[in-house]
Amino acid sequence: MNSKTSFLKKIANNHYPEVTPVAVIVGILIGVVMTISFSYAALVLGFSTNGSAVAAILGWGILRTIFRRGTIVENNIVQTIASAINTTTAGVIFTVPVLLIRGVEFNIWWIAIACVSGSLMGVGFIIPLRKQMIDIERLPFPSGTAVASILKAPSEGIKKARRLIIGAAVASLTYIITQFPRMGLPMIFPETIDFTHLLGMPEYINNTWAVSLLGVGIGYLAGRNGLFVFSGGILAYWLITPLVIQLGWLPEGLTAAEQSAFIHDQMTRPLGIGMLVGGSIMGVALTLPAIKAAFKNMWTARLNNNKSDELPINILLVLVGAAMIVFFLSAYFTSDISVLNAGLVALVGVLWLWFAGIIVSQATGMTDWTPISGMALLAVVFLLYVLPADQLVTAVLVGATVSVAIAQCADMMQDLKTGHLVGSRPYKQQFLQLLVSWIGPVTALAVMLLIWHSGEISATGEKRPGFGPGTKIEAPQATALGMTIDSVIGGDVPKDKFLAGSIIGMLLSFSGISGLGVIIGIAMYLSIKYILPYGLGAMISIYLKRRKGVAWSEKNAIPLAAGLIVGEALLTIIFAMLKMAGVVS
Repeated sequence: MNSKTSFLKKIANNHYPEVTPVAVIVGILIGVVMTISFSYAALVLGFSTNGSAVAAILGWGILRTIFRRGTIVENNIVQTIASAINTTTAGVIFTVPVLLIRGVEFNIWWIAIACVSGSLMGVGFIIPLRKQMIDIERLPFPSGTAVASILKAPSEGIKKARRLIIGAAVASLTYIITQFPRMGLPMIFPETIDFTHLLGMPEYINNTWAVSLLGVGIGYLAGRNGLFVFSGGILAYWLITPLVIQLGWLPEGLTAAEQSAFIHDQMTRPLGIGMLVGGSIMGVALTLPAIKAAFKNMWTARLNNNKSDELPINILLVLVGAAMIVFFLSAYFTSDISVLNAGLVALVGVLWLWFAGIIVSQATGMTDWTPISGMALLAVVFLLYVLPADQLVTAVLVGATVSVAIAQCADMMQDLKTGHLVGSRPYKQQFLQLLVSWIGPVTALAVMLLIWHSGEISATGEKRPGFGPGTKIEAPQATALGMTIDSVIGGDVPKDKFLAGSIIGMLLSFSGISGLGVIIGIAMYLSIKYILPYGLGAMISIYLKRRKGVAWSEKNAIPLAAGLIVGEALLTIIFAMLKMAGVVS
């Protein structure tokens, strides 16, 4: 019996049902649904959330309600597969849309291939560090620990799944009502509500709220950390904007609404980008001791690889090597680039991917902070300085690949922490995450293209895109990346604002709240109409946890909040499909 046959038999060992056909199929289905939901959320809000808890809740609901079965370790496989698919969402949505917004021609297939290769490399690179991070350093991985508690309560899981469905129904109904005009029905409830005039506030104070239960749901799941995002938006729109106007730092002749837009575009947005970069750099510096320890143990992990617990190292080396070759080919065929430059791009991308993956995994293990957008921004900006100015597609391709990879690194470690707590065998989770990791990037790209091509027809008969500046779905992360690209290529980088933001971001990193500079920086260039309902969700979360207790919140409110996300997002995708089919306007 060869080693490959022996390994596959170990994977299929079902003395304690774990890797079963039902678990694999349910995990894939849940993963695809969550990827669709969170891809939309990332385009609208500019940030996403960890989907493992949602997957665990849905897993119990489906396994116990429909199939009348399910062990704790079997549902752990469900959430491992689902989160492996879903986790790549942010990596795609934060980067690739910038090419569509800027009207750049590119081959979507090579972009997809590069992202898939990044997904494989992300899983493969981080697996040898499992023992270091989980067994030796014993990093807490808060989300992974929380998911383990969900898995250990099967009966509660079924009740939570029902509440999730109720939340999805409420969000779906709310979204449908706001879309009545598109169906030829009278408007009952608008998509946004402007409280600026209702409350008698100055017109330059933007107090517009999106009627988005999705934003409230994600804010609730974020909890206390969501207040930092909320504070960043308040700082940008309600504090800096009035201050700049009172100081008279604006061109003459602007209306109140134009003043707010000017300050956001020319001041707070570049300041926020600078904070994102500065906070990311300081995050790298602060995790260097842990990274050094991790590198020190990598060679030991390779020599002492326990094949009863870990995926065989030879399989990892082959997969990672193949993914690196695909990365090189993707870089070469995306634009007019030499073999030498393609090799340089692949080398820089792989090294940064490896380094950033360890940084993000360490940060996630300690605080649940996953600075994907910051790492992608640094990669793209660096390549824009190295490559010719017309190689934008290649630079964004690398940024997307790196983002997908580091997201997989963090998720793999979160899932392995969960498995460690519930008694799963690591090699089973590792094998399955590699097996399904390609599905997420492909699904996210499909959602991106679907929404892009579902734009409205303007009064002049012009077809508008489905997302980007000036549309209902602003894609703030891609817009910010595009602004940075314009500054680098055009040579008009707002150095003073970037520098000031970087210094503030670095200083905030010493606050004791990991990633604070990055979080507030991101919020400063997001749309206030979504930050406000997000902040409301975070405040409701804090209030209910204090009033009712954490256990009550986990049993009742968190599943409802997850349903709000899934319900609105899925309805949006359905409406996009109906729009393309000509059923709705």
